Amino acid sequence: MERKGLVLVFLLILFSPFLSLSADVIGNTNTEVSKIAEPLLDNILEAFKTGNYEKYCRDFDNTLKESVSEKKFRQVRQWLQNTLGSYQSREYLGFLKKGKMSVVLWKAKFDKSEDDVLIKLVVSKRGNKYLVTGLWFQ
Repeated sequence: MERKGLVLVFLLILFSPFLSLSADVIGNTNTEVSKIAEPLLDNILEAFKTGNYEKYCRDFDNTLKESVSEKKFRQVRQWLQNTLGSYQSREYLGFLKKGKMSVVLWKAKFDKSEDDVLIKLVVSKRGNKYLVTGLWFQ
């Protein structure tokens, strides 16, 4: 991974153009969205901490699962540990509606970086499930 100025970026996947027609946003208020998105992000961050690939991709949609192999997960995890360090804390910033997806934003702190890190989690509702379709650390 590369460092560009003060912004660290890792893009796991762009918005999939193949989203199911049954996909929908995960809520219409900060309370609704954070109630759904916070546990999803907790799981991802815990999986990074412990190195558990199965836990990491548990809530990914099929497109994201296919694009992030276990090898890629290990590379990203190593990059995060080497560049940002250990996750310390986060502050929920809000969400954006993008088509049938919700883009959820947090300002996070990691122990090796004095800079704030923006975490973007893209989530959509499909049937009665909430699936992660994208994840960025900037």
